Amino acid sequence: MAIKVLIVEDEVLVAEEIAADLEDYGFEITEIAISSEECFNAIKQNPPHIILMDINIQGEIDGIETTELIQQSANIPIVYLTANSDSKTFKRALETNPNAFISKPYHKKDLYSAIEIACNKHNEKLIETPNTIINNSFFVKDGEYYTKLKFKDINYIEADGSYCNIYTDTKKFTLSSNLNHFQNNHTNPIFVRTHRSYIINIKKVEAFDKDSVIINSKPIPISKPHQKEIMNFFNKL
Repeated sequence: MAIKVLIVEDEVLVAEEIAADLEDYGFEITEIAISSEECFNAIKQNPPHIILMDINIQGEIDGIETTELIQQSANIPIVYLTANSDSKTFKRALETNPNAFISKPYHKKDLYSAIEIACNKHNEKLIETPNTIINNSFFVKDGEYYTKLKFKDINYIEADGSYCNIYTDTKKFTLSSNLNHFQNNHTNPIFVRTHRSYIINIKKVEAFDKDSVIINSKPIPISKPHQKEIMNFFNKL
């Protein structure tokens, strides 16, 4: 799934050039907005994964004030893209804790790098901070890009040394953290530990006995300390 980018830029030709450059890298452009009002409407219509925000935009409030308002109701990473680099403006922008800055005129590769850095920082923050997953989803590195992964689509998580692997119906994703770290930071009730090496999505269980559950045709072991807890989830006739 492509990363969705909202471009907030009041110079339409510049915005269209940015959009074309990002599309070349495989990003999806949700909208081009020239003002804060258009920005808010675009977020409502098609929420982006990340926003490229120019500081000088049309309307009564600038890009920094727009960012402050976005942060009151949404957890969307912001990358400032601007030619305005005076110290006062830079300080105001810095106070909003953006995920990256990029100056105009820009180099095409810098756009890609800035979005990569922003997604990386945002994803790390979500992983490290308990109970901050917005809309029951998070981003996981998948090749060159970060892919949005919904909790409900996860079948099970398997330990792999200091890493862990997340399995869905169609794909495997690898997290650079261990199973205990995942469990401590993602306390959604659908995730249940069955074994020192497995966490399952309890809603995905197709069959079970006292020693294992079946998810997507795969047997997953239930260790003795977890048997009673696991059995309590099932309505047995």
